[in-house]
Amino acid sequence: MKQLIDSSDIADDVAALRERMSEDGYLYFPRLLPSDYVTGVRADIAAVLHDSRWLAPGTEPHELRASDRAVEEGKSTFFGMYSAVQATQSFHELSERQELRGLAQRLLGEEVFCHPMHIARVTAPTPRATPTPAHQDYRLIQGAVDTLTMWIPLADCPSDAGGLEVLAGSHKLGVLGVSRAEGPGGVTAQVAGSGVDDWRSTHFGQGDVLMFTSLTVHGARPNLSDRLRLSADIRWQARSEPAAFIDGYEPFRPHFHPDVPDWPTLTRGWTSTTSIEIPEGLTYVRKFDSMSEHVPTPPSRFR
Repeated sequence: MKQLIDSSDIADDVAALRERMSEDGYLYFPRLLPSDYVTGVRADIAAVLHDSRWLAPGTEPHELRASDRAVEEGKSTFFGMYSAVQATQSFHELSERQELRGLAQRLLGEEVFCHPMHIARVTAPTPRATPTPAHQDYRLIQGAVDTLTMWIPLADCPSDAGGLEVLAGSHKLGVLGVSRAEGPGGVTAQVAGSGVDDWRSTHFGQGDVLMFTSLTVHGARPNLSDRLRLSADIRWQARSEPAAFIDGYEPFRPHFHPDVPDWPTLTRGWTSTTSIEIPEGLTYVRKFDSMSEHVPTPPSRFR
């Protein structure tokens, strides 16, 4: 597999950033976030994992050695731990880092906001489990096609722990068909025969940022280590563009709601809730069936 291209040298060059995103569908920035800051967030989550008995007895929390109680995402015993992670203020405040907001704003060229539904990935070392299948975010997120995802490892992620991989240039294919699949998200993009074969990944470090478009095909590799893999998914869009909602539900509920409590419960005791607030005046469109056979590809800045 090819290595991700390091875009650190063009981080402040707006034209070069947009050109590379338009060509490859992703941007990679090693160690964009300060290590000591990410270590603090990781320590807060490790404390939750320790209290949930997801860490091996007799090991240091920062090692993230998995106990036999660690299970795949979505299992019935997963949600007690995950609700406590979602109630961790410092995890959500990743979205307030200027390194991330500024990068999204440079790419989109206007005022942005961060989706409050921040996703924590606590991936157990279960070699027989199905990792997140290759997919595009657009069918799942909908709304603005130029919604940008930032995937951020909260601890070093060597090859045996897996990590994310992206199919460079796949955003140019438009909205692909999908099939039901095992693993997080439950769908896989139909990329066979597309003429694209340029999967990229790397040995990720704590605080790296991998950013990609909602049309870029990506997926996870299996965790074959003895450690928990910790990462965050944070998404940005232009404030001028619509977000999507499902009839009968408020938009931007917590990830995995209702298996995870709603915001008033999760935020009890927080000193600030600005990291999950929705800007006033945002417009909305209704979500379509994510499994629809024919979904038109909206115009994009990056195609």
